[in-house]
Amino acid sequence: MVLEITQETFDSAVKENVEILGLSEEEALDEAIKQFKAQGVDLGKISTQPMSKKEFENLTTAIEQLRKLQELKGSPEKVNTILEQLKNECDKGLPQKVAAGKADLYYILLNTYETFKDKVNRTNVLKALIALMTKQPDLLDDRGVQFIINNLKDHNQDLSLQCLILKWTKVCCILHELNRQKIFEAHILDILKDFLKDNSPVELIRDTLSLCRALVLDDDVRVEFGKAHEHARIIATETLCSIMSLLCKFKGEEQLNYDIMLTLTALMVRTEFCKNVDDAGGLDCIKSVMESFSSSDKIIRQSFKLIKALAGNDDCKVHMVKQGYAGGINDSILNNIENPQTVTAGLAAIAALTLRNPDNSKAFYEAGAPDVIVNAMKYHMDQKALQKTGSWAIRNMVSRSKYQTGKFLELGVEDVLCQDIQKFKDIEYDIKAALRDLGCNVTLKEEWTGKGGALTTGLTRRDDNKEN
Repeated sequence: MVLEITQETFDSAVKENVEILGLSEEEALDEAIKQFKAQGVDLGKISTQPMSKKEFENLTTAIEQLRKLQELKGSPEKVNTILEQLKNECDKGLPQKVAAGKADLYYILLNTYETFKDKVNRTNVLKALIALMTKQPDLLDDRGVQFIINNLKDHNQDLSLQCLILKWTKVCCILHELNRQKIFEAHILDILKDFLKDNSPVELIRDTLSLCRALVLDDDVRVEFGKAHEHARIIATETLCSIMSLLCKFKGEEQLNYDIMLTLTALMVRTEFCKNVDDAGGLDCIKSVMESFSSSDKIIRQSFKLIKALAGNDDCKVHMVKQGYAGGINDSILNNIENPQTVTAGLAAIAALTLRNPDNSKAFYEAGAPDVIVNAMKYHMDQKALQKTGSWAIRNMVSRSKYQTGKFLELGVEDVLCQDIQKFKDIEYDIKAALRDLGCNVTLKEEWTGKGGALTTGLTRRDDNKEN
């Protein structure tokens, strides 16, 4: 948990540095930043680059013009012009967003949406809200939450406006745990479930899935304990069957398939959810998607991540290999060998599926996994994460299937791992563990040495035989 301050506190500190210490504005700004960072304060949401006087005046003038037009129900055309101007100003950066927020633009935009019923006006209002509150979600209040719920409940709402409201709601959830909890407690899930039907438009489904993922984030450093896991559990319980149905129906929609896999991965927080995916025929659908989009790097990478998540259930892990996943994963790694992130995800999937399962290890071995793993590690010798994940895959394959060690050594994996020890000191333990399980000569570091006598602490020796 980190410290936080308001924009006013930061501005006051800069002002004091000018008035009391006699610093220039630039020196005062630098000094304030150093002071707060030294105290462990998060300045991610603080505007540390002031706007020029002219920029500030232009922004506040436009906001005041919009206020008057809204109060007097002025020309919709003029309203649109100012809304576009304000959106463009907020898109420039955090200083503009902060200044606009202080000038009550948030409330003026909500009033404008309610005053002007025209679709174009409302579209521009929502776009301005998204620009205003991206990386500045603190502006959302109870009125805003109710605004979201009421408009999403409106069955006569235009599709494009619904999608924009979902996008704005997502923006309000990012980096803000309290907003997520308020929105979730307003029973938004009851609305989202209706949007996740197979007769819903694709764009509405995608924005709904995106919001579901935002509701299970754990990215607010100001909060020590959030409700990401609880939200994920409830969303999975309520929507998993619908999401799996969408994956099976829309097999030809690449971007939607990607969004579905992203969402499923985020929701796999309990082993029973993995089993639910299996029971719903999800394993066949995932394999089919991988085959249909074998050349899509992002689909394959996300498929690997979802496979790793599903492997958290032992039965699901067995079923995947029985359905031919071993060969598919190997082929997908080779087809995307140029991309280290995708290859790393693929090796992680192999490591997860072969963990403490010699039958799965045998299936991967017979499908040519040793060649795939070693070739991938040789191809990306400078990628630390890939080398680490590759060592896990090797270790999990051979630890209970020693007959495989000869094949790995024949492919030259010992030289690769020895080079890794020299290059990447912080993953030395993982590399040495793989070498040990391969039967190679390796010097293991003793973490500590006991002095004998009665135990005085609860410390235990690190278990070098523990599998990853």
